[in-house]
Amino acid sequence: MDEAQRQAILNKIHALKDLRIFYNMNDRDVFEVMKRCETRHYAAGEVVFAEGDTDHRLYVIVKGEFEITTQNTLGEPMRFFCAGEGLIFGEMAFLDAQPRSAKVTATEAAEVFSITPEQFSELLDQQPATAARFMMGVAEILSRRLRGANQRIKHAT
Repeated sequence: MDEAQRQAILNKIHALKDLRIFYNMNDRDVFEVMKRCETRHYAAGEVVFAEGDTDHRLYVIVKGEFEITTQNTLGEPMRFFCAGEGLIFGEMAFLDAQPRSAKVTATEAAEVFSITPEQFSELLDQQPATAARFMMGVAEILSRRLRGANQRIKHAT
């Protein structure tokens, strides 16, 4: 690896450390996660996955914003929320291996890292402490999301 490649990797690691999911990780941890992830880019309006899809990737938003929607029992669209930089989506299917429960669409040009359960299992086997810190980041984001949902329910009644 030449110096330019090394510097590009360090720059990416430092940029990623600003994301909420990596708040408790050092450079080496971020690198270990990053090397197992795939980078994907989406255009505004592009669908990442639809409700019922069986892909189980977890997505970390590096740049951009995504809308998460579903249909109610009458078939009408329902918007859950928008997720932006530093947040995640796809965590339910990633954790329980069930079909997707919502549709995710990019609302602007976006970049994500995605990791499969198999890639995470590899991380867990080879770098268990890093995997634990990554999952703590996931848990912290989910906790904030649940608290927000609780507040919306509380104020809706």
